[in-house]
Amino acid sequence: MTSLYVDRRCVTLKADGEALVFYENGERIGTVPLAPLSRVFIRGDVTLSSSLLGKLGERGIGVVVLSGRKALPTMLLGRPHNDAARRVAQYRLSLDADFCLRFSRAIVEAKLRAQADFLTLRRDSEPRSRYLLTLSLRQLASCIGAVDEQHSLASLRGLEGAGAAAYFEASPTCCPSA
Repeated sequence: MTSLYVDRRCVTLKADGEALVFYENGERIGTVPLAPLSRVFIRGDVTLSSSLLGKLGERGIGVVVLSGRKALPTMLLGRPHNDAARRVAQYRLSLDADFCLRFSRAIVEAKLRAQADFLTLRRDSEPRSRYLLTLSLRQLASCIGAVDEQHSLASLRGLEGAGAAAYFEASPTCCPSA
């Protein structure tokens, strides 16, 4: 969720295609694409049209107006989204032990593979450290091969720790001190 803060005085905001355009004294001074925005915070003397508010609302982009010295917020929200439904679904899945184990296996395997990929690159570029890096890569390969054999989160955590130990044992050769 990306937020945009506009707190510059005498700025006019307009929509131009899929972008929010900033004008100051009638001169275009900048643009921001609408796609990544989830909220726009406005403070100070900022002018915007109802058509811009409509466009922001259509895209589900909320507008928060901070007014007065205390900056008390007034919220204009876009169309409702399914965040609550998504959170409920995530909570339900978090209670499913089989799902948690499958999901955790995927995360640990991806992490171990990323570590192995990094060490492989370093081994190819560090001929003096090739032996130690190869040993660590063998240990990581063994851990990667054992991920699907783990039947509990605890044993999976232990396997992840063994992979981390192999990775960090080789790290001094990857980043030697000056």
